[in-house]
Amino acid sequence: MKRNLKYAIAIIAAFPMLMYTSCTEDKPMEEEVEVEIVTDEKPQNEKFYQIPAPDEMFGFIKKSGLTYNKALINSPQKQTSYTTPLEQTMIFGVYSADLAYTAAYEEFNESIKYFAIIQKMAENIGISGAFNEELMNNIKNNLDKPEQLLENSNDSYFSVVDYLEQNEQGDKLGIIAAAGWLETVYIVANSIDYNKNEAALQRLADQKLTLDNLLMYLDKYNGNTDVKEMTAMLKELEVVFEPVAEKDTNSSGITLKKKGEGKMVLGGGSSLKISKEQFEAIKSKVTELRTKIVK
Repeated sequence: MKRNLKYAIAIIAAFPMLMYTSCTEDKPMEEEVEVEIVTDEKPQNEKFYQIPAPDEMFGFIKKSGLTYNKALINSPQKQTSYTTPLEQTMIFGVYSADLAYTAAYEEFNESIKYFAIIQKMAENIGISGAFNEELMNNIKNNLDKPEQLLENSNDSYFSVVDYLEQNEQGDKLGIIAAAGWLETVYIVANSIDYNKNEAALQRLADQKLTLDNLLMYLDKYNGNTDVKEMTAMLKELEVVFEPVAEKDTNSSGITLKKKGEGKMVLGGGSSLKISKEQFEAIKSKVTELRTKIVK
């Protein structure tokens, strides 16, 4: 694949974790630079810009001082209540996010439970091949090392991503990623105090662009009935995120903006601003959608 701007797409992947990095000059960057990708062959691996992973988001909110809340994750006892292929695929994404959450907070016993759950559910949805012997041995050999939990969680998540991409199951991957992202946003939104957690609140606002990215990915598989159902859920949340607007700042940071026809551009001196009313609306809607998934 040829790129006009080498690895520019990788920046978009970081939206769940995007930091507004500082430039060396004090003057804000006023011009927008379009990011265009020129390809002469079909991309073989697109996870760099389209598949958000929950691990860094949870690592960030932990550093921001948000406390762990076991009540926010989906109970392991409910795993057998999901019977249809769509339910099992979505809940695999949910449990993957829950695993990342428990691992980020080094909740050793909970993490072990969720590792076992996603391994079992991988068999149910036909992706047990993602958990190869090398991966499982690495996880087993590090079970007594809490500091390795998040790395193991991340390895297992991207092993699934790689497996589904290699086996051309992008539709299933999109559903898993979307459900996992919804669970992540649900946990974050329900952990934030609007008046106290400004940094985490900014990360939540940034999810507007991650949502755009997910919808673009799912649109490639809109002929799939299950994908359509997942997309419809995200569209409901998109409506609620829509009022979240960019706010000009005096910083020299770099951000990403969405223009017409789905094109992403680099820009500077702005960030997404979320009001308390918008925060409550997002929190309410994502909780509603998450409830539909976990029942």
